[in-house]
Amino acid sequence: MNKKRCTPSLHITKFYNRHSKGVNAMRKENLVSIWVGNFNSEDDFDEYIGENYDEDGDMVPSIFMNDFEMGHIDHDFQESEFFDKKLTKDDIVDFSYAETFIDKINEANLMGNAIILLYDFEYSGEVQTKNNVNYIGAYDYKK
Repeated sequence: MNKKRCTPSLHITKFYNRHSKGVNAMRKENLVSIWVGNFNSEDDFDEYIGENYDEDGDMVPSIFMNDFEMGHIDHDFQESEFFDKKLTKDDIVDFSYAETFIDKINEANLMGNAIILLYDFEYSGEVQTKNNVNYIGAYDYKK
């Protein structure tokens, strides 16, 4: 299993967005926004969260960013992982700062085999579910 985790930086950098003004407004220190999804394979998950670049070298947003109307996210603040089984709270314990927010997550919301966490980010978009991915909430955490 290939892990796609990136440990969030302790130094806060400004979120930026060339495609949408919404992401800067969603930056909120000490909140982690979480999405859970169902994917047929790790390759499908990688395709969903992966960004590409056009011939001019400009970033093309991932399917995830398009689905939830986010033009760009700072990957220094993102962790994600695909599991070969249904996700449980036990699978989340190794994520950064999980001990400070895991008890707030309702296990019934973990209906999937992949998870995406955006730290210092409060998702406030209107899209809650798209392409078998559900936004399950934003949770306070401590560094």
